[in-house]
Amino acid sequence: MIAIRPARPADLARLRALETACFGRDAWGEQALEGELAGVPDTRCVLVAEDADTSADSADSADVADVADIAEIDTCWGTGADTVTGTGETTIAGYASLLAVAATADVQRIAVRPDRRREGIGRALLDALLAQARDRGCAEALLEVRHDNAAALAMYEAIGFEQIARRRGYYHGVADALVLRLAPLD
Repeated sequence: MIAIRPARPADLARLRALETACFGRDAWGEQALEGELAGVPDTRCVLVAEDADTSADSADSADVADVADIAEIDTCWGTGADTVTGTGETTIAGYASLLAVAATADVQRIAVRPDRRREGIGRALLDALLAQARDRGCAEALLEVRHDNAAALAMYEAIGFEQIARRRGYYHGVADALVLRLAPLD
């Protein structure tokens, strides 16, 4: 089963490893990740998705039905309290971060380990971020996505995000970034 909880400073090394696995040369470094965590709760929300049960059987068989109900997630705008159940080391399958200032929320990152994609983890993280944005009073959400990331684009379009701009050559001059917007956030 996947559980989603607020990230904490102790997650930093694992988030850095996840960044590298997911984004390669575009990965955020430790300083950028520390900045995200330092912004909680003022302007940032950082969530992690982890295997609540680390047995090999559960890690290999998670699916959308196993993703925790996002209504059970503690707010990341508060204390960042740990919501993990059980004991022992857990495996982070993904993480996501959000910047919220005034009425606009900006989805900064959604990263899911390559071997855990297509299980609904990215969607669960996005839904949780959007719920946090609503709780904060945001009226719209923005994000950037590589134009050739078909899986991410399909997920964002299914939720209702629409393209509002294109940044040519944004990714090292070889790929464009699409700027997407979801409004209203009802």
